[in-house]
Parts: sequence; C-alpha cells; structure tokens
Amino acid sequence: MAFSPRTILKKINQAIAVHEEESRNAQLARPVNRLDRQLLVVMLSAAVILSWLDYYGSSGDWRSMEFIFGPFMDDAEGWLRDIFMDREYGRLTRLAYWSGTTILGYFIVPVLIIRFVLKERLSDYGLSFRKGKVPFGLTLGLFLFMLPPVVFVAFTDSFQSTYPFYQHADRSTFDLIAWLMIYGGQFFALEFFYRGFLIHGLKRRFGVYAILVSTIPYTMIHFGKPMPETLGSIIAGIALGAISYHYKSIWPAVVLHVAIAVSMDLFSLSAQGRLFGL
Repeated sequence: MAFSPRTILKKINQAIAVHEEESRNAQLARPVNRLDRQLLVVMLSAAVILSWLDYYGSSGDWRSMEFIFGPFMDDAEGWLRDIFMDREYGRLTRLAYWSGTTILGYFIVPVLIIRFVLKERLSDYGLSFRKGKVPFGLTLGLFLFMLPPVVFVAFTDSFQSTYPFYQHADRSTFDLIAWLMIYGGQFFALEFFYRGFLIHGLKRRFGVYAILVSTIPYTMIHFGKPMPETLGSIIAGIALGAISYHYKSIWPAVVLHVAIAVSMDLFSLSAQGRLFGL
C-alpha cells in the first residue's frame, strides 16, 4: 500500500537523511576557528525573550506599562487601571495585553533580529508560502485526527475550568470574535518563534534535533495547564516542528494550532451549555 506504515517510515528516514546531510554540509562549510554566530544570536536572544515574557508577558503584568506612559502624564497608573480593570471589558483588555506582549516577544523582536542582526530572509525562517510546498492536506488530516481527543477532554472538569481563558466569551458575538482574534494572533507569534525562529535558526548546527531543542521550552510554557495538554504539547511540538522543518514553512502549524485552539474553546463552551447563548 502507498500509505503503509513501512512506506511512511521509509519516507521519514529518507527525509531525515537529506536534512542531516544538509546540516553536515553547513558545518563543513563553517570555519572551525570561529564561533557559530547564528547559533549564539538565536539561542541567547531566545533566552532573553523567554525571560522577559515570563516577567512581563502575563495578563496581570499590565502595570509595567506605567514605566512607558509615566513620563508623559500625571496619573498614568490611574489611566491604565481604568483601561485594564474596567468591569465590563477589563479581562479582555488584560488578555489583549498578554497577546500583544507575546506578539512583540515571539514575532516582532525575532523578525528584527533576523533582518538587522543576522541579515537573513524571513522566508528562511518559515515565513514561506510557496505554492505546492505547503501541505494543507496533511494539515487537515492532522486536525481531523486530533479532533476526537479534543471533543473528549472538553467534557472534563479540569478542561472546562481552564478554557476559554476569557470567561465572558459567551456574553456576546463581539466578545467571542474579539477573543478569538486576540487568541489567534498570539498563536501565530508562538508558532513563528518555536517552529520558525528556533528550528530554522538552529537546524544548520543541530540538524533535525533542532526540533527537540525547540520542543523543550515549548513544553515548559504549558506547565500549569491540565497534564494531558502538557504531555500532548511534546507530541505536538515534535509533529509541528517536523512539518515546519521539512516544508520550510510555519503556516501548516499556524493553521493547525489556531484550528485546534478555537475548537477547544468552542467545544468547552458547548459542553458547558454556554455556546448558543450568544
């Protein structure tokens, strides 16, 4: 059969051999008496970005913006409090802050590093959308494969107590759409960082093992969530990383991640009987 396990395994091994040869050739072409500049820039900047996001990137860190607006107004703290602690939309604006800092740290800063420090093309870091090269058929298949587990866990107490992050998502159509846009934006940035910046920035040095390197911090950002989701992030990190590596594009991972995340929220709301009250 064309899609027998043996055939699939053979194709995977062939792809690994090709990519490992590419990494080996890149290392042979690099002078041995010089530090690997790309490796240093990517790994050190990733460490700084992850540290900054941990201290200033959560929805409750909006108070740090007082440092920015303080010099230009008398009561910056009160102005920010009015925005982020508003009874009606305070939670949504705090989540928008979280999404905004995620986009800044995971996307904007790496893009600036790629363009102005490494002086490389963004398409070399997964922002490639070449016709015929992006496997959306595979993406759809993976989504359908993941859908039954998502439906199953949507009925668990731990899942319903976690999702959606925005508890008022069912209050109105505006709330739901605004939340899903905020949520989807940070997933795009997340995919660019873990499946683009890290994997494509480290593959010349580590070959296919760059996928595992990126999976470690990706798993760690799931700490505190339901354990099945955290363990599942290991599998997802490897699978999405492999797709990005092989096809040189983060877009399948972006589409899959957003589709799964949106489905998780919708199924959770539905399981709680809150979805159709919009």
